[in-house]
This record gives sequence, C-alpha cells and structure tokens, in this order.
Amino acid sequence: MKKRKHWWVWLFVALYIYFIFRNSMMIADVSSSVSSRFAQKLSAFLVRFGLYTDYYVFHHYVRKFAHVCEFAGLGFLVTAAMHICPLFHSRFMNFVLFLFSVPFADETIQRYIPGRSSDFNDMMIDGTGFLLGGFVCYVLILIIRDLFFRKKTA
Repeated sequence: MKKRKHWWVWLFVALYIYFIFRNSMMIADVSSSVSSRFAQKLSAFLVRFGLYTDYYVFHHYVRKFAHVCEFAGLGFLVTAAMHICPLFHSRFMNFVLFLFSVPFADETIQRYIPGRSSDFNDMMIDGTGFLLGGFVCYVLILIIRDLFFRKKTA
C-alpha cells in the first residue's frame, strides 16, 4: 500500500504534541508571564483604535484563545496526517483518538505543575480548537482535491 510510506507525517504531529505538553509543564508564574506580555502588546495595539478593556478580563480571554489556537494547530496536523497516512483503517478513529486523549493528557499534566490546575472547561476549549483546526484542514483538502485532482469530463 503506497500510503504507508508516508508515516513520517506523524512525526510532525508528535513534535507538535511535545510543544503542547512543554507549554503545559511551565509553572504558573512563567506561563502567566508569557501570556501577560502578549496580552499587554495586543491591548496596546487595540488602544490605538480606541478599544479599551479591563486588562485582567482581557488577559483571561487571551489565555483561553491561546488554548484554541494551540489545539487548532494540532487538529489541522492530525487531519492532514490521517489523510496522508492513517494510523487506523477508520479515519474517524484517528481523529477521535487525538480529540480526547491529548486534551485529557494536557490537563492531567497541568494538575501536577506548581500553581497550575486541571480544568474540564479547558479540555472543552481544547477540543473546540481541535475540531476547528480539523475542519479548516478538511475544507482545504476538499478544495485542493476539487481544483487539482478532479477528473475532467468531456
């Protein structure tokens, strides 16, 4: 089977999961410092356009949006990898395996890091990001197939 030769795409998925877990292993002060710097820069940018917000509420939403973006990247990579070289015969099983296991493992890791906590709502946010990234990748796959691989009819 020709598709089995492309197993290396899962290496990108594994490296991205490592990136996610590494972010989860940051102690609370370091994690908060990283997101705080980003929130301050973004807030200063929005102030230029006359948009003022309560910084603490804004920082909270920046952190939640980071969860969505982080897992949207994973959803995108998993969807691309399962179309190139599925781990299981069922593509649905490939997707569901990562949809539930990675956010669960991520929150479990945070439970044991000083100052961090495990939150079911964060798992739901992570799953939403994963689904969003998977959807975007799937739509792009359909567009590419339609544009470049459609059989010409006379």
